[in-house]
Amino acid sequence: MKIVLVPLDERPCNYQFPCLMPKADHTLIVPPMALMGLKKRPADAEKLAEWLYAAAADADACILSMDTLIYGGLIPSRLHHIDRETLFARADILKELKARYPACKLYAFQTVMRCPRFSNGDEEPDYYWDCGAEIHLYGKYLHRESLGLLTEEEAADFERVKAAVAKEALEDYTARREINLEVLFHTLELVSAGFADGFLVPQDDSAPYGFTSLDRTRVKRFLKERGMQLSVPVYPAADDVGMSLLARAILEKRGIRPKVYVYYAATNGPFVVPSFEDRTIDATIKNQILAAGARRVYSLAECDIVLAVNIGAEMLYLPKEEARSIPYDVERSLPEYLDFLKYALGEGKIVAVADVADPTGSDLELVELLRDEDLLLRVHAYAGWNTSSNTLGTVLCESLLYFVGRDERGNRDFLLHRYYDDVGYCSHTRYFIDTVPVPKYGLTVFELDGVRGKCVEEGRMELLSYMQETYPMLAALVEDVEMWSPWNRTFEMGFSLKTKDGIAEK
Repeated sequence: MKIVLVPLDERPCNYQFPCLMPKADHTLIVPPMALMGLKKRPADAEKLAEWLYAAAADADACILSMDTLIYGGLIPSRLHHIDRETLFARADILKELKARYPACKLYAFQTVMRCPRFSNGDEEPDYYWDCGAEIHLYGKYLHRESLGLLTEEEAADFERVKAAVAKEALEDYTARREINLEVLFHTLELVSAGFADGFLVPQDDSAPYGFTSLDRTRVKRFLKERGMQLSVPVYPAADDVGMSLLARAILEKRGIRPKVYVYYAATNGPFVVPSFEDRTIDATIKNQILAAGARRVYSLAECDIVLAVNIGAEMLYLPKEEARSIPYDVERSLPEYLDFLKYALGEGKIVAVADVADPTGSDLELVELLRDEDLLLRVHAYAGWNTSSNTLGTVLCESLLYFVGRDERGNRDFLLHRYYDDVGYCSHTRYFIDTVPVPKYGLTVFELDGVRGKCVEEGRMELLSYMQETYPMLAALVEDVEMWSPWNRTFEMGFSLKTKDGIAEK
């Protein structure tokens, strides 16, 4: 099966992860890196379209980020000043692709723009450095006011926020949100007319109240009015969606829907609202499973895959150790969680560990227990990076593709990749780079001394040392690690692992 992927952007999570997934009798084709954008620099939409028309000629399926095809990437979608007619014309590529290649299945997605709560313009318009937090609060208070929920204290702060946000900045920001929403509605009309075989609307970094949730409400209304609410999921996601649709394309080609049972480490886990999202994690998981082409079931006996969610009774963002006590140590039982993992493995189930207890990285307490209980390479999938949805989409894709293809070596190698990235880097080495080489060389976490500069190399050496000392059974399977910073910052790194032979028994 040949699948063509136009990813959300050039970062490894979007460009590389889908290619590293275990094989399920498929070949995945992505555009040359030269055709992709670079952070705030958009990809050339016309050249990318030309490449896509050629690549799709003999493809069984295409997975298409409409944000890349329309705006040139995720970040450019937040920055552009492109006229409506050009944007609509670019979205019409769905119509042209289906006309040229009617037998090729088209799976596409288009995001609802995020509204971060912090004043940081690294991925936003430059004015976000000055008033990003206030723009976020403006949307939150506007939304709550429209629902009659604004408190007196919030109303008073709303007046402060209105005075703090430059008029030009707010007008630019809200105008772009509006045109992006119009373009999404145009794309959805194409989907309604049958020009896509599957479509998702991921919400990029959201919250219960704010501009993103206001837009979500309008999207849901649009879908309901056209009878599309059953076929187009709208849920918190972004960098994981390419992987979800990869799984769906492969499963639908084979005409199967694997059954997924969800198990939580904390009794209240299903009801936790993750950081950067707008609903309980269980509501999101329902959409994640559907988006990936699988089916949720509610007993271990009937499932093919166990999605084992490591989460506390609430989600704390970078908490102090004492703050973890009740939600993580009292309301969550890791001993029972690990006992269930062993039981599920003993019952012959595929086990996928979604480590979402700590936003932006792994829960080291859990991973060290997996090590001590010899489970690191006995589980079939693991992820613990960035947002809850990013992690969920990753482990679901890996476990579903393993279910189909039983690619032991590919699956083991992607597990190693996740442990080096999510555990070794996100939960250890990133802090090292932030606090040692960055200040030593007078740099910032947003601008290093190069994609493969001194900061990255010192971080790589720290990573290798940490993994050798802490997870020697994993390090024994890795000959070398290449590491680079795709956006010349510390938040994410790219990794290429040269691995050795040797596959753990499941």
